Amino acid sequence: MREAIVIDNLSKYYNRFLALDNLCLRIEEKENVGLLGPNGAGKSTTLKILCGLLRPSSGAAYIDGINVVERPEQALSRIGTIVETPEFYPFLTPEETLGYLGKLRGMRGEELRRRIEEVIRLVRLEEWHTVMIEKFSRGMKQRLALAQALLHDPPVLILDEPALGLDPRGVVEFREIIEGVGKEKTVFFASHQLVEVAQICKKVAIIDRGRLLAYDDIAQLERKYHSLERAYLELTGDSHE
Repeated sequence: MREAIVIDNLSKYYNRFLALDNLCLRIEEKENVGLLGPNGAGKSTTLKILCGLLRPSSGAAYIDGINVVERPEQALSRIGTIVETPEFYPFLTPEETLGYLGKLRGMRGEELRRRIEEVIRLVRLEEWHTVMIEKFSRGMKQRLALAQALLHDPPVLILDEPALGLDPRGVVEFREIIEGVGKEKTVFFASHQLVEVAQICKKVAIIDRGRLLAYDDIAQLERKYHSLERAYLELTGDSHE
């Protein structure tokens, strides 16, 4: 099976603070993998390096075999991402926003119009496609963020806390959308919501203080620790003593 994401001995310093410590991880094509860890564990740093927003201090990261640092444009063309809280121009509509972002990605004409219709329908914003974003709730902005991540039909999705701040209905709807698109894509996402991760992902990577503590099928971790929650607490607990 082809590897969609490779993290190879990745380290990252912020001045003297070591955020990632020789992190290694390999994610196969069309796998859905959750990235778990306490606050400050290195989750966002890992995803930002994969998305070209940060440069590693050492090591390398690859998307579909493309080095993110050496060939950022080619690597980034293979991913769709939501990193941190999405913000959009409030005076634009979803259609206008996606049209603008699509053109930035080199999409044009009928292809762009077709994809805008498809992703708006996919994230369930059909009734709002011509409404200015200033009228949107946080949950609707999250849906639009997912629409822009999917617009160019990338094989890899990288999501950082995609359901953060959503109400329970919004969380369920967002999960259903991710589950649907995740059948044909590689999905790598950080979250604190273990239940959501367990419902979307087959595998999880648990990290703390920039180090990989476990990378396994959820079913295997549940057999060993009796629950994903217990696995998470036991694996991350000792490192904070």
